[in-house]
Amino acid sequence: MKSILLYHNISKTFSPYGSIVFPDAFRKHLKFIKSKGIKFLSPDEFFKADSGVLLTFDDGFVDLYKFAFPILIEENVPAIIFVVSGYAGKKNEWEITLGKSFTHLSWSKIQEMYRYGITIGSHSHLHPDYSRSPVDLVKEDMKVSLETISDKIGERVKYLSYPFGRIRKEEREFAGQVGYEKAFISTPRETDNPYCIGRWAVYTIDGLFNLSAKIGLNRFGGFERLKCKGINWVSNATGIIKGLCK
Repeated sequence: MKSILLYHNISKTFSPYGSIVFPDAFRKHLKFIKSKGIKFLSPDEFFKADSGVLLTFDDGFVDLYKFAFPILIEENVPAIIFVVSGYAGKKNEWEITLGKSFTHLSWSKIQEMYRYGITIGSHSHLHPDYSRSPVDLVKEDMKVSLETISDKIGERVKYLSYPFGRIRKEEREFAGQVGYEKAFISTPRETDNPYCIGRWAVYTIDGLFNLSAKIGLNRFGGFERLKCKGINWVSNATGIIKGLCK
């Protein structure tokens, strides 16, 4: 059994999108998975193994440093954080915040987490919607992010998570052309394409039963798959609305 989990933020505050998992709940998730004898793997280990769980975090919010990082160290759990290179230390501009916005990790915090063994990946440079952006912009954004992050951490970035979790089918190969080894979408999907790797998103509303389905321990994976796709569709729609409001 192999599963890739996607978290957006670990924090003690609420998000209008249900994408925050509270620190205590996050710790329970890790301990629960361990209790089932399932091993957490780094990205490099995961893609060589027959079983295990890979933890991924999109966006790279600063609360990950405050809340998730200490838990990962304490539990000795590897993970990958996908950061938006052009927004390091800044608040983003692509969400409808409803009065609440989140700051992204600074380079100093990213570098510290990397030194402790957290894998750093790219979540783009400026977080455009690749599925609605000109071809040249998509390739340039991928390239600039790879080069920027690689320079900041002193190691070539291997992994990309598409902003908004999506990209046009005919443009998936861009990631490989630019220099990434693998790229991730934000919904569950089984495919051999290394540039369309699916993930199970974890939300505020998810308990251990939901988590069990996402890692293949019960028969409700189909329901969780539909839920992930539905919530992802709604969250992506907010980006479209944001663009129309400019």
